[in-house]
Amino acid sequence: MVIEKKQIQQIQTIMHKRFADRDERLDFISAEVARPIKSTKDLSAVEADELIYYLNTGKKQPANWAFFDKSKFIKQRKYLFSLLHQAQWVTDNESHGNVPDLVRLSSFIKSPKSPVQKPLKQWDTNEWQTMIFVFEQIVKGTF
Repeated sequence: MVIEKKQIQQIQTIMHKRFADRDERLDFISAEVARPIKSTKDLSAVEADELIYYLNTGKKQPANWAFFDKSKFIKQRKYLFSLLHQAQWVTDNESHGNVPDLVRLSSFIKSPKSPVQKPLKQWDTNEWQTMIFVFEQIVKGTF
């Protein structure tokens, strides 16, 4: 996902207070995202959000890419969660018993093994189908 103009403005406003020189700002951003950056526009929207959070709080954001929008892709999400249960990717919850392990799912989505490497909230229909296919293969033991 492409960085938004608002995010660029936020980063530049915050960074201007800390670093007077543009090259120093870009070096800092490059170190934070662990890749060379020639312009703030080179950041993705997710990277920008994480950088803004870090600059404002001084803490790394616990980015969980498995968070979902309850109103979208309801059938696909329920089926994916069913596959997570079948693959035994679950964690205990006091009030709900075994629930899908969203931290593990998030780690998988971020990993190089995942065919869809972006937050679940940003998935479209094709990406949902791809990930469901992958988890069907995981349940079968062939992925």
